[in-house]
Amino acid sequence: MDKPTYYLRCINCGREYDPEEVIYTCHDCGDLLSVEYHDFPSNLGKAWAKKPLSLWRYREMLPIEDETKIVSLGEGGTSLNRCSRLSDWLGLREVYVKNEGQNPTGSFKDRGMTVGVTKALELKMKKVACASTGNTSASLAAYAAKAGLECIVLVPSGKVALGKLVQAVIYNAKVIQIKANFDAALNLVRDLSTSHHIYLLNSLNPYRLEGQKTIAYEIRDQLGFPPEKVVVPVGNAGNISAIWKGFQELRKLGMIDDLPR
Repeated sequence: MDKPTYYLRCINCGREYDPEEVIYTCHDCGDLLSVEYHDFPSNLGKAWAKKPLSLWRYREMLPIEDETKIVSLGEGGTSLNRCSRLSDWLGLREVYVKNEGQNPTGSFKDRGMTVGVTKALELKMKKVACASTGNTSASLAAYAAKAGLECIVLVPSGKVALGKLVQAVIYNAKVIQIKANFDAALNLVRDLSTSHHIYLLNSLNPYRLEGQKTIAYEIRDQLGFPPEKVVVPVGNAGNISAIWKGFQELRKLGMIDDLPR
């Protein structure tokens, strides 16, 4: 099965970038970047249906060139559970809940990290880093350990989930606490990444969202059709943006007619 070609594009001004360039935001306007695809292949649905449900089932629509470098812990393929009592309580016909807690470190962040850390290997990076208050640190540390990469995590002192911090420490990440909030930690780790050739894997990284968009792919395959609505908890809006992108790509692939709201 042929893979589509892809490139990076600024979501604001539209400037395009080579996908092999280590870049997180647009040089012109400073806005975020998105992975965009040329020449969508046909009949992907039939090819995917022959594979077990998992994130890498959809590898043709993931921006990885060398499949031998894939860093996976068995992420994706999470259950979609019909909740009858919840739908009765809400007065809705059918309500389903996608259990992303079934991912290896307990959150959807694993979807982004399997792709992001794999891309780090493709780009020949030796170190990865993030700012985090919990799930991101645990996930990056786990995938970095699997890949054999050094991992640096900046956390706001006293403002991180202890269980997630323990995971990062167990996976041998270098955890640095700073007396500041998350935004300050993110600014610091961005500067550190730029000045020391370290690959940044916060959701500023466009490749992380490529893994998270597979939530949309799985929902479509598990239901057999697109849902009418999708409800997503929002922090910095990276995950909801990724899921929306996934449904948009399914429409371009001819697998769905209507987008959920």
